[in-house]
Amino acid sequence: MSEDFSLEIKEREYFEEGIFRVLDKLHSDSAKFITSTKRQHYYIHEVRTNIKKIRGLLRLLRHEIGEESYNEMNAYYRDLAMEVAPLRDDTSQIELLQEVKSKLRNPAVTKALDKIISQHRRNRKTAFDHFKETGHAENIKQMILSLQQMIHSLSFTGDPEFFILKSLQHIYKRARGAFETTEFLNDEEVYHYWRKQVKYLTYHLMLLNKAWPNSIHAYISDLSLLGSTLGKLHDLDLFHAAIKSKRIVITDKDSREKLMRYLYNRRSILRKRVQALGEQCFAESSDAFALRIFNNWENSVMHKKQLKLFSGRKQKKATECDCGND
Repeated sequence: MSEDFSLEIKEREYFEEGIFRVLDKLHSDSAKFITSTKRQHYYIHEVRTNIKKIRGLLRLLRHEIGEESYNEMNAYYRDLAMEVAPLRDDTSQIELLQEVKSKLRNPAVTKALDKIISQHRRNRKTAFDHFKETGHAENIKQMILSLQQMIHSLSFTGDPEFFILKSLQHIYKRARGAFETTEFLNDEEVYHYWRKQVKYLTYHLMLLNKAWPNSIHAYISDLSLLGSTLGKLHDLDLFHAAIKSKRIVITDKDSREKLMRYLYNRRSILRKRVQALGEQCFAESSDAFALRIFNNWENSVMHKKQLKLFSGRKQKKATECDCGND
């Protein structure tokens, strides 16, 4: 993605125009990245991230575009994400195992992990070769471009009562609820669900970033840190589950015990870290959070500029209609 692109509405940009500009960029970049033959692992990661951002923006619009349109579009992008996911999974595990190697620095464990990393690399190469040879990459590209055209059929005005008091409140409530659940249910799926909701909330606030004072930047930064830490925890959980189910076999007993001890300690540290970040990020109720954001948006210079731009557009359209009647 180009360095000058950011996931936010500009100061002198109408809400609808800003949303479509961002969505167009996410789609066009993804269509370009999916067929890239260079830096494939990096670009697949970017495609997956872009799809998550698109789904996040749809959640922000769901109360304006209607539940039926939202469910239909969200299902398309969910299926698209599932098509791409297998190409990223091996890379995530390779990155995790290399980090574990650097932290443990144990020859026996390193030898065992190297074998697993080699297997992941072979699996990844096979998956990418198949992806290219079958023409699947080109099919997904066309799917992305078709969805880009379809998404322009959505109708919304950018009423803050919808995208802040309803949609933003809804996603914050989900993220906060998942955080509260982790306090009494220490379950890997709950942490994974929480991570997804935190990501969506982060994307929403990044989009609306220009409207708020500098304090919102710190909150977005905290949410991003929480999301990335939950991501590391998820990767560890996947690796731990693979060892326990014997999908990954480490024959040397001593190496296995050292590795499991490290995983246990590391997961414990990460869970304490996300709990602390969760307390910091979700101190407010969903009602208080949404109302604060709503008031900031309504009072922002940006919102007043957008209202002026919107009024100007309505007046221009009315004048054009009058002229057509003469």
